[in-house]
Amino acid sequence: MGRATRILGIGLTLVLVIAACSGDDGSDTTTSQAPETTAAATTETVPRSTGSNDNDGDDGSTATTTTDAGSTTTAAFAVPAFTIVSRVPGAEGDTVVVLLDTDSYEALTDIDLQNVLADVVEEFPPVYEAHVVDSPDVVEFVTASDLDAESQQLLNVHYLVRLEEGFRIRYLGSFEANGVSILGS
Repeated sequence: MGRATRILGIGLTLVLVIAACSGDDGSDTTTSQAPETTAAATTETVPRSTGSNDNDGDDGSTATTTTDAGSTTTAAFAVPAFTIVSRVPGAEGDTVVVLLDTDSYEALTDIDLQNVLADVVEEFPPVYEAHVVDSPDVVEFVTASDLDAESQQLLNVHYLVRLEEGFRIRYLGSFEANGVSILGS
């Protein structure tokens, strides 16, 4: 009878644990949890943008941060991947042309473009001026002074944003309605 009593005791304990975990204890207390994390520490792996002076196209770097929150999750945002395709040194900082990898995002927002510029300035200093485009066909047009009408029209479609004086963001093309903002604000 000892074994049957132990099995019955384990069964009752299991039923009590399941009932306790169901959350229906009849009390008026309401609790809510964060949707993805509820335990001790969260590790977030965020794809980092890439860029270099040698155009190696290495897109494999990541940044990892740990916070007190819960299980492993992926960050809610990611900076679109990019390559610095041109870099011209200047007295106050370099002028760079940044080509976005259109396969690294589904849609772009002004915040995405701000994040790209912030990453370029932080990871590849000194940057005084940056030009962000989404097509390799317009890279050479960005710094050209005399463009024919067809080249200018193509540039207008693919030239998305410009960083001026190391801090002023001027939106262009389809983002022009966002006007001007300040990097880091």
